[in-house]
This record gives sequence, structure tokens and C-alpha cells, in this order.
Amino acid sequence: MTNTPADEWFARPLEDELQIWKFTNSRALLMGRANAENGPGNCFHAKSGGTVWDAIREETPWLDGLEAPGPFVPIRHSPGQFFPRMARPIIGGLLDKFCTVQARLPDCNNNEQRYFRSAQTQLEALVSDLAAICRVVEPSKATLEVYGHEIRNLLILAATEVEMHMAGIMVSNGNKDERKNTLSYIKLAEPLRLRSYSVRFKRYPEVDEIKPFAEWLRDKPTVSLKWYDAYNAVKHDREGQFKRASLCNAIEAVAACAILLVAQCGEAGLSDDLKRSITVEGEPWPIEDCYVVPQQSTTWTPINHPNLR
Repeated sequence: MTNTPADEWFARPLEDELQIWKFTNSRALLMGRANAENGPGNCFHAKSGGTVWDAIREETPWLDGLEAPGPFVPIRHSPGQFFPRMARPIIGGLLDKFCTVQARLPDCNNNEQRYFRSAQTQLEALVSDLAAICRVVEPSKATLEVYGHEIRNLLILAATEVEMHMAGIMVSNGNKDERKNTLSYIKLAEPLRLRSYSVRFKRYPEVDEIKPFAEWLRDKPTVSLKWYDAYNAVKHDREGQFKRASLCNAIEAVAACAILLVAQCGEAGLSDDLKRSITVEGEPWPIEDCYVVPQQSTTWTPINHPNLR
């Protein structure tokens, strides 16, 4: 969807509703209402020499004691726009009361569905491999630094899967650079809010909540991911770096895979089998970054995220 430069979109949160408003230079219109142009409180027109905000201030108490935009929250994306493989809460539907914590991918074509099903199968295999290891080594604070060949193999497989996800997200958003590494992958941290996600492994109660991306730093994009740095080390130098193939690093790499599935696909990212083993939680999204349902058509429009060029 392409708007004229004058178009702006706002959300107005109410106690039981989240309204979507379209502002132009001369009009503010509440979307999703039949005959809204003629309904009281649904449409405001700028008067001669004034602005739409002046009209709202004159005709309602909404801006009393407030500077514009007051209770109106500017939305960063036009209705119907979404970033490929980036799940976010969707607002503006007739049944929506407010921005929810759970994110969703608005439109998922057949290729994407095949990709997500394959990724779920791979994550199920990783979780199964972890379970096999943990039948030999009980995961606890006393054993998290245990290392071995099967643990190294799991770490390498899981971290490679993380790289696959990250590269795929970037390609889906128009980044065609074939030389991808953590210098480019860290661009995903903010658009996907990776640092906010946490994982719990239900079968291993002595393992604390895991936030594998929490310390990811732009100026140290590899070493600030301890588990990823360990993966690079043990992949290239098992003899010298074998101790870094620890159970802790392998668990964090598997958790990172789970986070990337949920960050891409939302609640549907985890299969029922996976949900029996792990939970993935993120922080609530701010309203301004949510997706908004199409207001003037029924079609969602993918756009490339500008930070991933």
C-alpha cells in the first residue's frame, strides 16, 4: 500500500477498543466505521487557518491539557504492510480490543509454510538430541560446563540452524549480500526484538530461564554471543577449544533456534510437540510497531525492512 506524503496513521487506545485513525492535511477519519464521515466523533475537518488537531481540540476533550498528538499513538507502518518473516501483533480488526503480546505473521504463502514446517521438524530433532544427552548428564548448575562429542555436535547443528534462519530473514527482506556473518545478522536484533525473548525447558527445571540474545552487542557481534562464539571455536579447532562445547552453550543454541522460529512465525512457530518441551516468551510490543490490518483492501503487502539493507 502506498500513501501520499500527507497521510499519517494513528492508534487511539480506549478501555475496550483500539481505534485506527487516518490523518491527512485537512481531515482525521476513524477507520472501520460505516459512514464514518458523517458520524459524530468519527471525522474531523481542519477549519480555515487551523489544523486537524485544532479541530479535535475544539470539538472534544481528548487533547485537554495535552500537546498533539495526545492520546493518539503514531503508527510506523501503513495498514496492510508487513515485513517478511517478522511476526508482530496485529491490530485494527473488528474483534481486536487491544494490542496483544502474541505476534503473528499476517500472510504466509506456500513456500513459507513449507519452510516453517521444515524448521519445526529440525528443531524437534535438536530437542530430541538434547533429551538424549540429558539422559546421560542431568542438566543442573553443577553440570552445565560438561562437554563432549555429542554436545559439540548438537552445538554445531543448532548454531548452523540459527545462521540459516538469520540469512533467510535477510534474503526475504531484500538483502542479497552472500557474505553474511554476525556483522550483518545483528541488524535483526531490534526488528525482531531478539534480546527480549526468553526460553524455558520444561523437562529441566534446574536450568534457569535462558535469554541467548540478551547480551548481543553491535560492536562485538560474535564474542558477545557466548554460545555462538563457542560454536565458531569448536567448529574450527576442536582440539584446542573442546571445553567450549559445553552443555550450557548447546542448550543456549537450541533456545536461540526456538526464539527465531517464534520471532518469524509468532505463536504458530512452535509445534504441539515442541510446546510440550519448551516455552518461548517475549515482551509486549509497543503499539507503534504493531502491524495494522488492511483498511482499504483485504490484501497484505510485504515490504522490506529498511534496516536490513
